[in-house]
Amino acid sequence: MPRFNLFFALFRKSFICSASLLLLVPSYGAAFQFLCNSMTCTITKWSPSEEGSFMLAHIPNDTVLLKLINLKTDTFNLDTIEFVKTSGIGVEIERSSVKKVAMSASGNITRLKLARTYLSDIVFDEGNERLGFLIISDSRLKSVPSTIAHLAALESVEISKSSIEMVNLNLFGKLTHLRHINLCDNRILSLHLSDAAGADFAQLRDLFLSGNLLTAINLSGFNAMPALETLDLQNNRIRRVQGTLESNTLKTLDLSWNRIDVLYCCEWNLPSLARFTLSRNELSRLPTCLSLAMPNIIYLILDTNALADGDSWYNILTLEGLQQLDISHNRLTRAVFDTLSQSLYILNLQNNNIKVLSVPVAGKGLKINASFNSIDTFDIKSLSSNVTSLAMFCNPIDCSFDRERMPIGQEPMCSNAEIRSCDTS
Repeated sequence: MPRFNLFFALFRKSFICSASLLLLVPSYGAAFQFLCNSMTCTITKWSPSEEGSFMLAHIPNDTVLLKLINLKTDTFNLDTIEFVKTSGIGVEIERSSVKKVAMSASGNITRLKLARTYLSDIVFDEGNERLGFLIISDSRLKSVPSTIAHLAALESVEISKSSIEMVNLNLFGKLTHLRHINLCDNRILSLHLSDAAGADFAQLRDLFLSGNLLTAINLSGFNAMPALETLDLQNNRIRRVQGTLESNTLKTLDLSWNRIDVLYCCEWNLPSLARFTLSRNELSRLPTCLSLAMPNIIYLILDTNALADGDSWYNILTLEGLQQLDISHNRLTRAVFDTLSQSLYILNLQNNNIKVLSVPVAGKGLKINASFNSIDTFDIKSLSSNVTSLAMFCNPIDCSFDRERMPIGQEPMCSNAEIRSCDTS
């Protein structure tokens, strides 16, 4: 039996009492360390099969988090630490070689995080009603564990930076407390989502699927999520968007950093959508029926596409509640907007090839950025007096101004700009 050295340090302050416990085992191999402080206990380089679990008996009753760093075992059953306390505890396993983890239904763990491990399998027994938060990051999982459906109390789940290629979203459907799903930065090629029952996804509000390898997406399946507010599909490889999207609750939709060249929205119905982002795609024309599909949009972000001039801009520019429109980094040659929504506050036109700018009607407080274009003539009178700032840097003519910084009574003036430091590459 190895000899153990036990060191206790107790620190007391007036009105506050905290304890730190440090345990070192230097008898063979690398020592494991056990430190408790501020309601968190950390065990480093622990080999349960060699060193046992005697130190767990020293965990203070007020501990809320147990960290296991460099855990030295291939398989770990969370029952090993179940007796630590009965009021619920969070467990984090980090930078460890563990490959398989098991969790029983009778466990008292309420939060579980596994990060930077060799995890390839995790099993949750049926009937678990305690675990509310689950994070698995930087693992070797190739699929979402099927037994995740046993976690009746689950509120938030993140499985990210793993090797998952296909996801059956129906696994989450019966989890009535689930509000947040994060499946970002995996290798997901396809999603499966069959017709859901009326009570499925009852409280799901946020679904994050960014940073994967999706090339096509059918949006119809998301209509079965009655509380969904955020759908994030950015930074995939999506070229084809299919299906209708109908939701009274969806507020944020992000399809940026994909390869979409055409988008049909005529059968969509998103009355609550406030933010729609389509940055960095390959759109050469505006999504069809956009103003009808999302009539209450507030932030519309369409930068870095191949959008050109056309009559369809009128329906966008006059959206009643629109506050921010970003159409920078496109292929516009004219910005002659006779009518703008009175609510529009920010209009970003920079980095196009605009030669003509005219905004005679605008709501009070509008800020326009028209820098990095080709405007060589400009009549300041063609600009509504409600425009409070105009940026025209790196144009042949520069009429930039900011009324908030100008002396009272001073009017904007134009000058022939010297093309200087305007290389955006």
